[in-house]
Amino acid sequence: MKIKTLPILFLFPLLLTACFNQEKSDWVVKINKEKITKDQIQTGFNNLSDQAKSQIPGDKQGQFIVNQLIQNEILYQEAVKSTLNLNEEYQAYLKQLTSQFEFQKKQGLVDLFVKENIDNDITISEQEVLTAFEQNKDTVFKAYEERSVSHILVETEKKAQQIYTKLTRGNKFETLAKKESIDEATAKNNGVIPGKFTENNLSPEFKEVIFGLKYKGNYSKPVKSNSGYHIFKLNNVNTVKAKKYDEVKDFLKQQLFASKRKEKLESLLDSVKESYKIEQNENLTNESSNQENSTATNNG
Repeated sequence: MKIKTLPILFLFPLLLTACFNQEKSDWVVKINKEKITKDQIQTGFNNLSDQAKSQIPGDKQGQFIVNQLIQNEILYQEAVKSTLNLNEEYQAYLKQLTSQFEFQKKQGLVDLFVKENIDNDITISEQEVLTAFEQNKDTVFKAYEERSVSHILVETEKKAQQIYTKLTRGNKFETLAKKESIDEATAKNNGVIPGKFTENNLSPEFKEVIFGLKYKGNYSKPVKSNSGYHIFKLNNVNTVKAKKYDEVKDFLKQQLFASKRKEKLESLLDSVKESYKIEQNENLTNESSNQENSTATNNG
């Protein structure tokens, strides 16, 4: 097997030249009756990983690809000889692969249809973008404050009051967080909660407490939640500047495009859906309902 393969590899530069010459035959290498084609080699180039490209010199990459294709074809034919292609696991893989391909094939045509019949007809004027900015500059794009905080979480109000008293007497917040907080993920990091918070991404009770802290290092009185009782400490305050038109115009154009696309798509579907008969498999619907009811009964 090795002796037969070597001449093919050494002759590869000549074969590769023929491979991309449209006047030549479509196949480049033949193993028994199976052919390795120009398209397969091109696919090999397209799928060559960045790591392989960095490790294999450019003038050797073609030889590497053909070598791999020859090797894979030989191993494939050996696997078929051993009837491994009838293996249940492999057959299930083929079924899944076929289903995935059919989905992608259909999706590709749907995408092309939407592009030809909807996307190509959408235009966004500069005035539309500017109007959208004016409508949102005092809300979405205005300056805002973001805060980073730590917390100590305990189960009872009594415990929270005890910790709060210790803080007023000079105990370090970080030490108490590590020792007392039941939030293990933050406790090991001195109570620091990852990320930053704005008024818009906090529940009302937390927003009032966290944004009520005036200075870095201030801590709050205990506040109740479903998890227990929290004492928050303000770590940092940062003001994010208002966005200028040039900073957000591309974003706004994308949003306007998406909005028009959605509207046109819904209009198109409304205009044609009456001509389609849509049926629901009642057997599967009933089976699904029975399973849900059974699950609910068992959980109850």
